[in-house]
Amino acid sequence: MSQHSLHTSVANVIRDRNLATPGDCLIVAVSGGADSVALLDLLATLPCYSFRLIVAHLNHLLRGPESDGDERFVAELAARYNLPCAIRRVDVRSLASQQRQSLEEAGREARYAFFHELRQQHQAAAIALAHHADDQAETLLLRLLRGAGTSGLAAMAHRTDQAIIRPLLGLHRDELRAYLANHGIPFREDASNQDRSFLRNRIRLELLPLLASYNPAISERLAATADLLADDERLLEQLTRQEWDRLGSTQTGWATLQRGPLLGQPLGLRLRLYRYAIAMASGDLRRIERKHCLALDALLLGGQSGARVALPKGLTGLLSADHLLVARHELLRLPPVASLTIAGPGCYELGNGLQMLVEQASAPADWQALPPHISYVDPSQAPFPWELRAARPAERMQLLGMDGSRPVRDILADAKVPRHLRPCLPLLLYEGNPLWLAPLRRSRLALVPSGQSGALRLTLLGREQLPLFP
Repeated sequence: MSQHSLHTSVANVIRDRNLATPGDCLIVAVSGGADSVALLDLLATLPCYSFRLIVAHLNHLLRGPESDGDERFVAELAARYNLPCAIRRVDVRSLASQQRQSLEEAGREARYAFFHELRQQHQAAAIALAHHADDQAETLLLRLLRGAGTSGLAAMAHRTDQAIIRPLLGLHRDELRAYLANHGIPFREDASNQDRSFLRNRIRLELLPLLASYNPAISERLAATADLLADDERLLEQLTRQEWDRLGSTQTGWATLQRGPLLGQPLGLRLRLYRYAIAMASGDLRRIERKHCLALDALLLGGQSGARVALPKGLTGLLSADHLLVARHELLRLPPVASLTIAGPGCYELGNGLQMLVEQASAPADWQALPPHISYVDPSQAPFPWELRAARPAERMQLLGMDGSRPVRDILADAKVPRHLRPCLPLLLYEGNPLWLAPLRRSRLALVPSGQSGALRLTLLGREQLPLFP
C-alpha cells in the first residue's frame, strides 16, 4: 500500500469510526517498536488532521540495557517530531510479584494506568494504541484458547468507553513495516517478541503460520470475525443495559437484581446481568469467569432466601426474598445499630452510615403521603429521653392503622428485610414502648394530630448506603 493509500486508510477509519476530530489532543503510546513508530508518524503527518500529539512511553525495566535503549530511542523520536514526551519507569517484575499477576498482566495495567493519568493531566480526547489486524487475529485466538464468550472473542474495538482508540486495526503488520522501510524511519526490535514461553508469541510464530497453510488470508478472516462478534456484542450489551435499568440498582460496593423478573429471563441474559452486577459492585470483571456467574444462577434457581455464594474480588452473592444481591463481604457483616439515648433535638450517629435527625416541626397534613424514612412524635405524649437500639424479634409493636400489636419478627418478615440487615434497623422507644421501626413501620403511640405545631420530626439519613435497605 502506498504512502497516500495508507494515510487515506487511517484517515477514513478515524472519520468513519469517529475516533478523533482535527485539533484533538491525543496521547500516543510508543514502545519504540515498528507498529507504534508507524502510528506516531501516520498521526503526525496525516493530511487534514492537525492533532496535538503527546508521546507516552513506559519503561518496564524487564530487559535491562535494551529497555533503557528503547526509552532513549522514543525520547529522541519525539524530539525529531518536536513533540512533548512523557516517560515513566516501572519495575513490572516486582509489581507482578506483589500483585500475584503475570508479567503481561502487570505490564498492561501499569501502561494503561500511565496513559489514563496522562490523558487526564492533558485533558486529551483519547489514547491512541498501535494494535493492527494481525494483533486482532492473535487476540481472538488467544482468548479462544483460554476460553471466552462473545465479549472476549469480540477482541479489540476501534474505540472503547475508556477513550482508547485503535486507528490501525484495518492494517497489517507487513504494511506498516513496508511503510517504515519506504520512508527510512527507524524502529526498535524487541527480542522478547521471539520468546516462545509467552502464549501470544507462540500463536504469532507457530499457530497463525499453520492456519495460513489452510487459508492464506487467515488473519483477515479472523479480524473480520472479531468485527462481526463486536457488532453482536454491542447489541447484546445494549439489551443488557436496558434490562439492568429495569431490574437492577446499585450503590457503592453492592448491586442488586429483582428476583422475580430475573427468573423470567433466558439464561444468556441472566449471565450477562450477573456480570454487570459484579462489575458495578467491584469496578471491573478481572478474575471473573463463567463458573462464577453460573454459581449466582444456581443461587437464584435454588430459591432459598438467605443462601450465599462466595465470589472472587471480596464479593458475596446473597439471595433475599425479593432480590439477588452482589456485595462486598464487609457490607454483609455489618454491626447492629448503636444503642443510645435520644435526649433532645439533634443529629445522632447510629453506625453503618446511618444518622437520626430530630428537629421541631409542624405535624404532617397527610400521614399517608409521608416518606417512609420520616416520622413524627408528639412530645407531650412521649417526652425525652427516648431509647434507640436494634429491634428484638420477640417484642411487639402497636402499628399505626391497626388494632392490637404484632411481633417485630413478623413485621420484618412481611417487609422482606434480608436477615443480614435486620439488626441494622433502628427501633425508637419511649419507656420501653416502640414508637418507630425505621424506616418500616410507625407506632400509633404518641401520634401527632395533623397540622399540630410543636411536633418532633424524625428523619433517618444514610439508609441508601446499606444494600437492600428498605
